[in-house]
Amino acid sequence: MRSKYYIASLLSILAVSGCSSESTTSNVVKTEGIWTEIRITANGERARVVSEFNLNSSTGANIILTTGDKVQATVGSETKQLTMDEDFLDIDYQGYFSQTAKDTKFKLELFRESENETLVSEVKLPTPVTIYSPVSSSFKRNSDILVEWQPASDEGTQLVLQFTASCTTNTDGMTTFGHSAEMDDKQGQYTLLLSEIEGFDDTTFDKSKPCESRVTISRIRTGNTDSRFKSGSSIKAIQEKESEEFEITLN
Repeated sequence: MRSKYYIASLLSILAVSGCSSESTTSNVVKTEGIWTEIRITANGERARVVSEFNLNSSTGANIILTTGDKVQATVGSETKQLTMDEDFLDIDYQGYFSQTAKDTKFKLELFRESENETLVSEVKLPTPVTIYSPVSSSFKRNSDILVEWQPASDEGTQLVLQFTASCTTNTDGMTTFGHSAEMDDKQGQYTLLLSEIEGFDDTTFDKSKPCESRVTISRIRTGNTDSRFKSGSSIKAIQEKESEEFEITLN
């Protein structure tokens, strides 16, 4: 099992995501220069499709699709053109579907008018996640929390736990941090050791107030991207579920 600790700050988020403040347009980029990351994230109610295109790599300039170029997603007989979404330092293309069942296939197509070609990438959703514990409760700072879920034996998937906590500082601000770990899906349980999570050692926390916490479990499957995309491109399907919120007391 692999785990890591992180603090949710702007600098760390940008470092992980590789976002760029620069952009270019698809009409001046050859297909072999397009890097893409496609993520389909389902939560049991709907699936969100996000497709990002960058120049040459994850840290390259965002690519804006110009007239004649488009990206669409197909699930069964339903096809939707993805629409551009622009936020701080990032441009991607998004769409939503109601299909969230295991092995539902998502086909993503990038149409390039100037080069008269269509790039096709596909992935299937893994098994939806069911969490049994933790439930709404209160735990002490050094508790061991038992995380339980319904096991699955999907091929080519990984199961990842993400724990987040938001704690009040002495100046009434909030600091959010977390811990992630890869788990053995077949086991159906994992013990989260709060004593090993460094974030709780922050001396600026107001120890009279509990930290609001939550666990998210994600089952992840990697699909096949069109070979004409830049090396390192990916398409992933994710089933995720959040636990009930619980408190952690610092005293």
